[in-house]
Amino acid sequence: MEEDSRFPGTNAGGDDGGRVAGGGAADGGAVGEAAAARSRSVFDAGLDSFTGSLVLQGVEVLDQDQAGVVLTRLDQLGRWVQAQQAKVLHRIEGIFRDEMFFASGKLEPGLAFSLAAEEAATILGIPTGTAAMRMNEAGTLCETHTATLVKLESGALSYGHVQTVLDQSQNIPAAELPGFEAELLGVAVAGQTGSQFRVKARRLRESKYPETIQKRQRTAFEKRRVVLDPGCDGMSWLSASLPAEKAQAIFTQLSKAARGERSAGDPRMVDQLRADILEDLLLDRGGRDTSCGPSCGEKGVGGRKTGSGTTGGKTIGRTTRNRARARARTEILVLINAETLFGADEQPAELHGYGPISPETARRMAREAAKWTPVERDPVTDEILRVGRRRKVPAGLQRWLRARDGTCRFPGCRSNAVISEIDHTRPWAQGGATDHDNLEHLCRRHHMFKTEGFWKACQPAAGIIEWTSPGGRTYRTEPHLTYNSETYNSEPPGEFKPPMSNPVGSGAADPDDYSGDPPPF
Repeated sequence: MEEDSRFPGTNAGGDDGGRVAGGGAADGGAVGEAAAARSRSVFDAGLDSFTGSLVLQGVEVLDQDQAGVVLTRLDQLGRWVQAQQAKVLHRIEGIFRDEMFFASGKLEPGLAFSLAAEEAATILGIPTGTAAMRMNEAGTLCETHTATLVKLESGALSYGHVQTVLDQSQNIPAAELPGFEAELLGVAVAGQTGSQFRVKARRLRESKYPETIQKRQRTAFEKRRVVLDPGCDGMSWLSASLPAEKAQAIFTQLSKAARGERSAGDPRMVDQLRADILEDLLLDRGGRDTSCGPSCGEKGVGGRKTGSGTTGGKTIGRTTRNRARARARTEILVLINAETLFGADEQPAELHGYGPISPETARRMAREAAKWTPVERDPVTDEILRVGRRRKVPAGLQRWLRARDGTCRFPGCRSNAVISEIDHTRPWAQGGATDHDNLEHLCRRHHMFKTEGFWKACQPAAGIIEWTSPGGRTYRTEPHLTYNSETYNSEPPGEFKPPMSNPVGSGAADPDDYSGDPPPF
């Protein structure tokens, strides 16, 4: 493995351009300012040469021992890079914390951290939550766990081991933290997997500080949540972080019910039955099983109704369905061609917030829908053909905008448009029109960032949003769907009119009905 001499800082000691940048902060006075200026000039010169490549040659002739050595060195290099990223992330946080002042005239550390994490997320192309977690970990490594950072930089620890050290060090008295960190690092044996180290670290923590377990559990409980992760082939992962005993009880009940169904002759696998039973309970189907897949219609594979064959299944069914509970009205948007809807072709439909779904699934959802609104689009280009104008955002235009945007239009944000807010790109108070080419969906967090002026947005073309970050970087987001501008421009100004009549029983809302969620600006 050869090292390009133009690529500075690839030595294991970590004396890179980033470290020079870290020493560039002015410490006050003429001497400090001069030193800062010199450091910046050195860093700028180094940054210009921070290009090049590491070349791995002759992989095909490596023997077993050589391949192992090279793989080890590559792993160490990756750990060194992670350590440098932690230093730079901490520096970015410091810049926002020390140099950002807000409308109140006061320093707001929480907002500064949030903006810094957002900047890092867009630079690295990762979710905001991931960037915030890494920035928080970087701050801990650079401030209170420098010994752990040194171990990571030298390649002695993986980042998974580092996260375990940070996790088990929470709520340790400050005076005892260095000693406990040293003990944790002492049990991190070379060659130990992350899970093996996690078990040892947890035992060490609980043996030395057993009184903190209640506080840690309360902290973890506050982080409970449900996560939807879109998968492939019409499937998604739905996971929940719950108290361990409740999660175990739910899984045990699902397993008992599934095994009972299997014993009664249901041919589905236990894993499939767990999923189907959970779906029926949460969607309150009353025992009607529609989860067997697109090829078996409305009836289960074995012809049985989930939860009806065994004591375990009945227990879950009675407990859940007999409990009175408020149910929020939800809207699921499916875009489907008329030909596909009526079975004339088999083109995939589009599930809002997910992507393509099978025509069979879309037709079933259309049959079960309480109401639906047609949208006309070009059968060749899939572009939306028409939309009208109105001073206020009518219900029909709101639905069209949800179809166009799909998600919050902030760079990298995947919050569904259904739970986001409609924003005027150019504020209404400044003359911005309530029109499709001046409207976009933003989640509440990113709506606040734009309204407060931290991030700036413009819409140079309909549906195209260009963003400028607090650091001066620019980003561009594209709409989920596009429309035919020529057809749109041929329409006279006036009310928004759906290009097709709403079907009987569609329950279309009045154009001025905001359904309790008017656009805030």
